[in-house]
Amino acid sequence: MDFLVLPESRLNEEAFDRFPVWSEHYDWDEIEEIERWGLDREHVLELFSQNSPGNEHCVYTMLESNPFPPRMRIFIRATIRTLDGQQLKGFVMNDDAYVLTVFHGGETFSFSRHPALWSDNESYRRQLMASLGTSSDIFRLSYETGFNDISGRPIAGTFACGGPGA
Repeated sequence: MDFLVLPESRLNEEAFDRFPVWSEHYDWDEIEEIERWGLDREHVLELFSQNSPGNEHCVYTMLESNPFPPRMRIFIRATIRTLDGQQLKGFVMNDDAYVLTVFHGGETFSFSRHPALWSDNESYRRQLMASLGTSSDIFRLSYETGFNDISGRPIAGTFACGGPGA
């Protein structure tokens, strides 16, 4: 199985076509676990260094899943369906889908559960609807990942655009 490392800015549709789950390299403690996967410590640290330009974090393929080991941010490939049934590709961040990102037409549209970003969600909702060529609302989005959380439950659900009662 390939162990891949990329700058986080290159975590795109193609990356998820290559591998379904990526982790942001955030904690230096992760290297011990990565070594347990059978990877060479020095080689991995060099890959991390090469793929972390400036202040940007790198991401790497998660070779352990169902459940995932604890990480700051895990990005999990998802199949996403709009309210009207259109199927799209994307990913969720973490097993609670705190952020849901949709790929369409070479662009990414990210939606967050954080209240400070609800106005951004609305802007991205309108942009995604325009990209899809629809004037019908597309939310709530449903998502499925094919992976389980720490309790063994599927990482799947619905994602509202935001705002109280949404």
